[in-house]
Amino acid sequence: MANIWANPWTFVTADVATTAAITSIVRNGQASALITTTAPHGMVANQRISVQGVPQGVLFPWNNSYRIDSVPTTTTILVPIRDYQGQLGNVGAVGNIFTVAYWDMWRGEQLLWDSPAAAAVLTVTDVTGNTVWNVTAGAAGTIGPYTYGKVFFVNGLVINALPSGTLQITIN
Repeated sequence: MANIWANPWTFVTADVATTAAITSIVRNGQASALITTTAPHGMVANQRISVQGVPQGVLFPWNNSYRIDSVPTTTTILVPIRDYQGQLGNVGAVGNIFTVAYWDMWRGEQLLWDSPAAAAVLTVTDVTGNTVWNVTAGAAGTIGPYTYGKVFFVNGLVINALPSGTLQITIN
């Protein structure tokens, strides 16, 4: 399981974000929005999530991090709208919700994917869906400790795909 209390942080396959496909996002006045998913999402109130893959709004996107206000049904969640998102329109049938591994800004000094399976793909994004690291492991026999990645300030952390091995992130 994720260890973010030590340095480096370590993540394994069990730490991959839980995800649910979005059917619609409907503004609920100026303070909140109701997100509907295609299937039961398994999320709970106060859980931190990342909305990714929603087409950009005119000025500000829905793609962002949120703390769930409430869970009215197994396929809906209610999230707060930030002041600057007040003019966003409703959207339908696009994007995904992901659980968040780390909520706040962090500074990565080094990323290491250790012992990946051949041809496995690692995908890490920030909470707005921007790619932090997306790599594919080499052929069998050519992999060992995977090539290091270097990043700097990152807005939150979502482990989108980690099919094998261990991801280590040295923070500073």
